[in-house]
Amino acid sequence: MLFKLMKELPQMFLIAAVIWFFVLVVFFKNNRKKNQGFFYKHKSTFTSIIVAIFLTIANIWLFVSYIPTHFKKVSTETNALPSFELLDSSFADTKNEIKTDIIKKESSKQSKIAAIVPTEKILLTRQASIRFYSHGSAEDIEATNAAVACSFNETTGQLKFTCLIRGFVFENEMMQEHFNDPDYMNSAAFPKTSFTGNIQNIKSIDFSKVANIKVTAEGSLSIHGVSKNIIAPGTILISGGKLTLKSIFKIKRADFGINTDEIAEELEITVISAFK
Repeated sequence: MLFKLMKELPQMFLIAAVIWFFVLVVFFKNNRKKNQGFFYKHKSTFTSIIVAIFLTIANIWLFVSYIPTHFKKVSTETNALPSFELLDSSFADTKNEIKTDIIKKESSKQSKIAAIVPTEKILLTRQASIRFYSHGSAEDIEATNAAVACSFNETTGQLKFTCLIRGFVFENEMMQEHFNDPDYMNSAAFPKTSFTGNIQNIKSIDFSKVANIKVTAEGSLSIHGVSKNIIAPGTILISGGKLTLKSIFKIKRADFGINTDEIAEELEITVISAFK
């Protein structure tokens, strides 16, 4: 961790080295004095040590707490809107379903068979959001990914979402970089997180009316290369020609092989997806 800090914030260590260099200069200068007791001739040395301690603390606080957040720019590449096909091949299924409907209709016309092919309404967005929150004894940790691809089938209740791990944005840049390290989320080996499932009792919902309906989603959540079946409560808000899905649920990091002790054992996940 020390070497990582030295790599990320070399200026902080350079300033600290300069501060303590002057302390050494004062010490050796005072040490040359003769015919004086040790404590008497090193009065200014003790003063310089106290001043150096305060300056070092201020130096660390400035660089760790202020500069990474306010001066360094977090890369915007991770916030680019994801492609449904590149992020998760299952999103391409929605296109195949539409094509299948068209083929069925054309086949029906050709064979002159009177058949009614049900039309499925599939909503898509690449601007859903996922926020996770961890309450720790030392500090609270939270991050948001606002470039989440989401697909919702109003007819069947099928719900899918996926996003890039590197898309999660923290207030502190150092924390964001550490989040992607091999000993944390290891985004190089496990670049995505995804959920595939269904909203229960979808047939009972009238999407033509303004409503705020409590629902339950059940499916497979994949994080860090581990997939677990979960049941999550949520709401469907239908208003102003827009449909919004929202769910707040909790997971245990150990269930997904995340063993770092820098975050709490239980994480709160908030998912919001708005469709126009």
